[in-house]
Amino acid sequence: MTRIVFSKTGYAKYISHLDLTRCMARIMARAEIPIWYTQGFNPHPYMVFSAALPIGVCGERELLDIKLVDPPEYAVLLDRMIKNSPDGISFSDIYDSDLDFKYIEKAVYVLTVPTDLSEIFEEFASGPTIPASKKTKSGEIKIDLKEEMQIRKTREDKDSAVFEVIAPCGNERNISPTLLTAAFAEKTGNSSVFDIARTAFLDGKSNIFR
Repeated sequence: MTRIVFSKTGYAKYISHLDLTRCMARIMARAEIPIWYTQGFNPHPYMVFSAALPIGVCGERELLDIKLVDPPEYAVLLDRMIKNSPDGISFSDIYDSDLDFKYIEKAVYVLTVPTDLSEIFEEFASGPTIPASKKTKSGEIKIDLKEEMQIRKTREDKDSAVFEVIAPCGNERNISPTLLTAAFAEKTGNSSVFDIARTAFLDGKSNIFR
């Protein structure tokens, strides 16, 4: 399997996962990537993404698996993709991998909070519970984000404070960081929009998944 590392930033963070899939297919076509197509009535390029990003959340090291028809020259393919990608989508690496995405269990997010809200958010995050509502296929359920996430401040300057959030991001359990900001807005009445970026995936032992 050929694994591609890419980022989704800027205005691209507002496109849906379905639109991202279509965008990637167009990039592959323009870059003349020898991607394998599925068989059947409606063939489409074989692409498997690690995990969908919530709309409005940037991804700094997203993962995409593809199948290639011909033996790859990865340096050439990477250069072609870089030259044919739109604003907000960029590529940084391409390599062989046989480690399935099913081994991803968590993701690391960076949450940037304005300095004037730093203490309020830190107090909120350090409380005994963080109740939130999560939509599922069977309806809405109540969860405690305090039990689901690890939240810590990593730095602060005159303009903003940065918090690292580690949350479930696997096939069986997936908790979006936007639930945290929504819970903060509901409790405090402050609906400020925080910048959120997913920076890495982790396996079951909390090692970086590559």
